[in-house]
Amino acid sequence: MADSKPKRLALWSTTRCLSTAMVMSFGNYGNVEVFNELYAGAATFGPESTIHLPVPFPVDDEMTYDDVKTLLEADYPTTDLVFVKDHAAAVTGRYDKLPTGYTHAFIIRNPEKTVSSNMRLSERTGITTDQFVQISTTGVQGSGFGDLVKLAEHLESWLGKPPVILDADDLQRDPEKMLRAFCKALDLPFRESLLKWEPITEIPWNNSKAMLTLHRANGAYENALNSSGWIVTDPKPVDLSGLPQVLRELVDEARPFYETLHGKRLKQEN
Repeated sequence: MADSKPKRLALWSTTRCLSTAMVMSFGNYGNVEVFNELYAGAATFGPESTIHLPVPFPVDDEMTYDDVKTLLEADYPTTDLVFVKDHAAAVTGRYDKLPTGYTHAFIIRNPEKTVSSNMRLSERTGITTDQFVQISTTGVQGSGFGDLVKLAEHLESWLGKPPVILDADDLQRDPEKMLRAFCKALDLPFRESLLKWEPITEIPWNNSKAMLTLHRANGAYENALNSSGWIVTDPKPVDLSGLPQVLRELVDEARPFYETLHGKRLKQEN
């Protein structure tokens, strides 16, 4: 059973939602134990894998779901925060393997941005558009947004309260206000260190070795690792006119799930 001393926060997402930037931010909170995509590693490359990702190099992960749960529930008495970032699709159908003792939150982003960005990353590892569509529709619902909706429903039923949902566009428009509101909703004291951090070259987190290998190949972590803090921006809509029809269909499939979550998102305080 997880000890009660440090605050434990699990942040769930799907690909390309600024979730690694959130790891950089909350990894700078103080004395933090970070677990990054361990369930995703187990689901995609582990001995109990349910999501099959074709990559042109050997990747495997020895961790099982029980291994991940045990790690996340272990005692970390000297930490200020235990922070978990993972993918909702990785635990669909395996909710019995979720860790106890955690507060849960989501970060979401308009699927027009996530689908197009994820396709560009996939191309770096030689994945074709057809393979990308197959990956995005096999074992994953609505490019991961359907899995987030299912997980939100489960968490509310299990814990008696819904997860706190943060939208990436809102976060980029006003990082400080949104992070203050986010921390308040989580009953976590806000710290200025969430806004600025040092870039890193060596990842200090507890990682899935398989996911780390994959993301080193496709560059998924590059922008976050090279960043030094949140920058106020005004996110713009994505022009989908040049996107292949099959990818626009993925966006259309994901959109209703995203809109369900977006309607329940955290809003900044005045």
